[in-house]
Amino acid sequence: MRDQTTKEIIGIVAIIIGILIIVYPLLVGYLAGIFLVIYGVLELIMMPRGK
Repeated sequence: MRDQTTKEIIGIVAIIIGILIIVYPLLVGYLAGIFLVIYGVLELIMMPRGK
């Protein structure tokens, strides 16, 4: 269930970033960097921890 939720969140964020890139093309670099940071943090948080 976590994987599905994470993919949905990333999809929604990608759509929002895509719209912003169309409206403000100069933000491409900043938005890509922010998206990658958020994606990395989500992956670390959602990683299953083995005991």
